[in-house]
Amino acid sequence: MSVDAAFRGGGCARPRAQRGSLLLELMVVAVLSLVLAIWASQEWAQRTRALQARSLAAWMGIARDAAEAFLARHAAELSGAGAADALADRGYADWTAPRWDELRSAGLLGAGWQTTGPLHRTLGLRVGRDGECPGASCRVWALLHARPALRTPAGGVDEGLVAEWLQAAEGRGLVVWPRQPGFLGGAGLRVPVPEPGTADWAPGVVALAARTAPVHGSEAGAGGGDDYLRVRDARDPDFQGDATVQGQVSSGSYLVARNGLYLEQGWGVGGMCAPEGVLGRARDGVGMMVCRQGIWALLVRPPGGGYMLNSRRGCFNATGGSSANPVTGACSCPPGYAMVQVAETGSLVAPEGWTVGYLCVARQ
Repeated sequence: MSVDAAFRGGGCARPRAQRGSLLLELMVVAVLSLVLAIWASQEWAQRTRALQARSLAAWMGIARDAAEAFLARHAAELSGAGAADALADRGYADWTAPRWDELRSAGLLGAGWQTTGPLHRTLGLRVGRDGECPGASCRVWALLHARPALRTPAGGVDEGLVAEWLQAAEGRGLVVWPRQPGFLGGAGLRVPVPEPGTADWAPGVVALAARTAPVHGSEAGAGGGDDYLRVRDARDPDFQGDATVQGQVSSGSYLVARNGLYLEQGWGVGGMCAPEGVLGRARDGVGMMVCRQGIWALLVRPPGGGYMLNSRRGCFNATGGSSANPVTGACSCPPGYAMVQVAETGSLVAPEGWTVGYLCVARQ
């Protein structure tokens, strides 16, 4: 072989080598891209599950607040409750397992709270007692738990999801672990499950607890403690009868009345008043008053209506229909209103008679 031929053969080998090297590099890039895509998808899935676990903890926290409010409101009754329907007159068919719709009806749970929460979980609620009940050592508690348990597709406890939930629960979370299936374990706390061996309390179940202070004075309805309110007491007294207060009633938020607000005394326009902005009722019973710069002023009155009166037909029109004031049902104005003529037609001697229209205007 000549030198020129050898040179030509060597020159053809170099492009093939370059093409092979480029193919190898593309394969490496493809493998790396695939690895990065798999890693990113797993990372995204993990973050999604973490957010779901935190949402679950927040949703359960709202329910726990409602359970705690239930215990606080009915602590004395629960300490002495016998049969499951002991609080039926308060709207609870079974006080040991109040339903969420019952708590919502009692105003302890917001109307927007959903019974099915994140991760498609529902909540169970159990109420029980410790100590001597009724008695000074009686404690009423509640456990709410998510159903079903947090488990992996393989059937084991999803420890990663449970860990995220525990972190979001801020130290208040309880978990049924496989090594102690008869207990709920938490931060320095171990609670026996109410129904050991059932699916409701299987390993992987997460729960929150609520407890009351010892219910004093619940024996025979006597004694002190929780039956009495203290200065700056945060409990709802839940009075069941009338309450009379001689002085001023102040509220730090809103004044709420279920049926209505009755203003007993009436005032006249132009009378002296205090304090600025207070509301009152008009003396004749129609309309609202407001105190402005120390003087009662008319704030609003309902329309007084109007009517038409004919000299021949009275409170009827030409077709026999009523022309009476819809407010009073007659050709008249309601108390506190004056009639003002606004229209006139016909004559006293005409066959159709003389018709006059009136509008009822509030007296100032």
